[in-house]
Amino acid sequence: MKKHVYLLPGREETFADNLAKSIESLGLTLCGREIVRDFARLRFAEQLALIKSDLQTAFWKPDAKIVARSYGAYLLLNTLAEMNPFPGRILLLSPVLGAAVANDGFYVSQPPRAERFAKLVESRDFPSPRYLEIHTGAEDNGCDPSLAKCFASMVVNTKLHIVAGASHNLGEEYTRRAVRNFLSEDAAVLRLLSS
Repeated sequence: MKKHVYLLPGREETFADNLAKSIESLGLTLCGREIVRDFARLRFAEQLALIKSDLQTAFWKPDAKIVARSYGAYLLLNTLAEMNPFPGRILLLSPVLGAAVANDGFYVSQPPRAERFAKLVESRDFPSPRYLEIHTGAEDNGCDPSLAKCFASMVVNTKLHIVAGASHNLGEEYTRRAVRNFLSEDAAVLRLLSS
């Protein structure tokens, strides 16, 4: 019995990249969306509708696991904002959580519906999932650590890790370790089932 993980990598990242390989190395199967080609060209609302359909069809259960990175995390959170609380577990790596501004004052990221998303979180109306874990770099311009702290303080069941000295790319070894720790429960069960 193969366990599936729903993956939403960042823009231009694919299931052939290191994040996906880290998940597959645990014997888990990937489902999800790559933000490339046809999917990347869809309107924001269309992207959210497809993700919502994916989740409702196969991942709306307590043992479901979702891993999302960067802009993929932003798409996931905006999808979940319009649904009941997610019953499974979510890992976000360097998530885009709204507009981010670099030290020089220029926008690094200004995603669609950023103000609407921020108001939803500030009003504490974001439907808190059963478990949410966030890892972001202390030097991350794409996922402003102050935004991550604010989000984590307003959404219950959120565990936040701010990685000292790390940027938007948390580093291959750190990412692999975070994914392995998050999914280790599934990996142990799979090893028992296959022996």
